[in-house]
Amino acid sequence: MRTALLTGFLLVLGACGGRNDPSDTRKDPTNIIDAGTPPDAGGAPDAGVPDAGTPPDAGTPPDAGTPPDGGTQTGSRPSPAKPEWPRLQTSIPTYELTLSQQDYQALYDHLQDPPSKKFQVMGRFTHEGRTYETELSFRGRSTKTDARIVKKSWDVRFNKENRFEGKKNIELLAAWKDAGYLTEKLWYDLAASMGLRVPRARYVHVKLHLVQADGSVITKYEGVFTELESINKDFLDAHGFDDGDLYRCGMHDCELREPPQERYMEPWDKKTNEKQPWDGLWSFLEGVNRTPPHRFAAFLEERLELEDYLTWLAMETFINNDLQGDSRSYLAYDPATGKWTYVPWDLNNALSLYNRTNPVIQGVKESHPLFSFTAYDPHVYELAEFRATFPGMEDMKPLWSTLSTRIYDDPELRARYVARLRLLLDTWFTEENIGPRVEAMHALLAPYILPGKDGKTVDPYVSPAHAARSTEFLHRFVRQRRAWLLQHLHDIDALGSGALVIDRVGREASGAFWVQLYNRGSTPVSLGGLHLSGFTRLPKQWTLPNLTVPPGEVITFGATGSQALGATLDPLRPEVSLFAADGRTAMDLLWLAPLKPGEAYGRQPRGAESFGAQPGP
Repeated sequence: MRTALLTGFLLVLGACGGRNDPSDTRKDPTNIIDAGTPPDAGGAPDAGVPDAGTPPDAGTPPDAGTPPDGGTQTGSRPSPAKPEWPRLQTSIPTYELTLSQQDYQALYDHLQDPPSKKFQVMGRFTHEGRTYETELSFRGRSTKTDARIVKKSWDVRFNKENRFEGKKNIELLAAWKDAGYLTEKLWYDLAASMGLRVPRARYVHVKLHLVQADGSVITKYEGVFTELESINKDFLDAHGFDDGDLYRCGMHDCELREPPQERYMEPWDKKTNEKQPWDGLWSFLEGVNRTPPHRFAAFLEERLELEDYLTWLAMETFINNDLQGDSRSYLAYDPATGKWTYVPWDLNNALSLYNRTNPVIQGVKESHPLFSFTAYDPHVYELAEFRATFPGMEDMKPLWSTLSTRIYDDPELRARYVARLRLLLDTWFTEENIGPRVEAMHALLAPYILPGKDGKTVDPYVSPAHAARSTEFLHRFVRQRRAWLLQHLHDIDALGSGALVIDRVGREASGAFWVQLYNRGSTPVSLGGLHLSGFTRLPKQWTLPNLTVPPGEVITFGATGSQALGATLDPLRPEVSLFAADGRTAMDLLWLAPLKPGEAYGRQPRGAESFGAQPGP
């Protein structure tokens, strides 16, 4: 059924200095409160928060068949056979948070706690006159501890007996760095418009009521927030998963690599069915890493919502998604289909973000690498080297996704990905499609983030100069990134076309490993300075000797013979990588199932992109 829906989707596409200064030093919450009581954010014309009215139509008919921002659609998912933008809200609700001044101060006192420690206080949440008892905490990591960001994000948790709209908790993102409050919601909406199961987002106003020791209350309007749907059992129910397992990857991970993790990685979390074994997750990760190349595409067809993942990879490439290792994204398992779905998180890390910490006039990073968060992304090596200078991260290794890397490595899967990206660039990833949505979102927010007749903004934290240019930046990003990708699609096709390849890997009768390199080019290839590794996250494990491989010839490194193998392979988790002298440019990678002594595996015939069991060297 899902294949038929996605086929329909493709057919449809084929047819188609002051308070705003980042250096503001008002970091003491008492000073923030003493700034005075801001205008009421309830939306009444006389309350200082003008009505946004109905924004321009973004191309979606009023009755689009999908819920508006933040709505619920229990037990089903929007059909990708008829992709469309989620209906944009026409007004912005107000959420009110009430807590004591003492507890508010305590939240600030715990900002520098270890990330694994979550500090919460009791409070109340009020919407449209109804009040709910809650636990309140600041959310995020860098956004929580960054001293420049005085507008904090919130996690609001409700009692089981009295939940708001049936939700266990809500995530209120301050989006302080997002200069027009547009980017993160825009990209989640874009993903949803293509039928991907991602969190729903909507805009809300947030007011704080701080109860003083004498019982008086100081009220402060905190501005526009993005409410992002939490990824939990409620999310599974709302998006058509059948009582599935939900896992969240650990910080500095999301590599989809088998255990054990590196010491600087935080462990995975299981968010549903917590008392049940984790066997399903470990089995899937083992398959991602240990399925040999000749069976890998079939494995993904059986175990992964592959069409969704290919669409997500195309979108990830387009939006310049970055720092996925920090995103703590999710894997959801649907027992009804027996397949896994990748659910992205933290799209504010995309390099398409119009960042208010940068000058108002910003260039577009349209040339960010094609293969984001893979072994072919040079940024992951630069980031690892930078973070290795931090205390406790001295042994930092490059972070990248095994799943995405192997999809790019497989000729069949890579061709499907390129076709998907090309189609979306011709249809969905266009200024004609995305531009009207950007304008409609900005029109909804404009009364609160742009200066009024008095020269002031209703939102006390926004940078008006940035907000005024936010739509122009996103229009320019879509144009320039799209143009750059169209010019470089051939680079994706060319992946894996190098002359020197890892041809075969095997074990001698003694159990020792041997590796063969083959020159399938027409000129000799020098090995001097290149690196061969038995662990793909250690590119420089062994530097190859200064030898030359003639065209059509093979060289064998092993425990016996003239050329000893200096790389170390794990018999239970065999993998081999070949890197250029810089240790950042992957030339070839190969993942294997465990081999018994005397067994070998590799390209069939030599130098080909097809693989199978092989005889000895």
